[in-house]
Amino acid sequence: MIRTTPALQGMIIGAFLFLAAVVVAVAPLAIAYRSLGIVLFSYLAFGMGGMPFAYLTALLAPPLGLITGNVDWLVMLPIILSSNLLAMLGLEFSWRYPALIISPLLLIIPQIFVLMASKRSLFQVKLPWEPNAAIWVALHALVALAGILAVIYLDRHRASES
Repeated sequence: MIRTTPALQGMIIGAFLFLAAVVVAVAPLAIAYRSLGIVLFSYLAFGMGGMPFAYLTALLAPPLGLITGNVDWLVMLPIILSSNLLAMLGLEFSWRYPALIISPLLLIIPQIFVLMASKRSLFQVKLPWEPNAAIWVALHALVALAGILAVIYLDRHRASES
């Protein structure tokens, strides 16, 4: 179980991190940066407000990015949502040190599957992450790892204070 901030403070910070993820989702940035920002804010929301805010940020912020009307974001949305859901499930059920491996791995599994499947003739489609799909996957794994390390640091810091 993660040690979150006190109830009211955690709720305020969790809501702020959700709103920050929404701002990143609708910002006129490249879709890779938008997705990376949502992943990072999801992990930080977990560290500050707990699992409800992590799920809220990971699953509700990406669809709000459709407000911009970006077709590329719409194409990548199922991949982003499935990756975020699996990453948060991995974080919840393997919390602490196993999550360092499990959550980033679950984050990139849908991306790797789509990367491999889109190269087959049956599923051949040009996704907006081309030609940098491998960089997309690697950056998402690194951001997930950095997010988990930040959350573990916050958790250990709170443990030493109490």
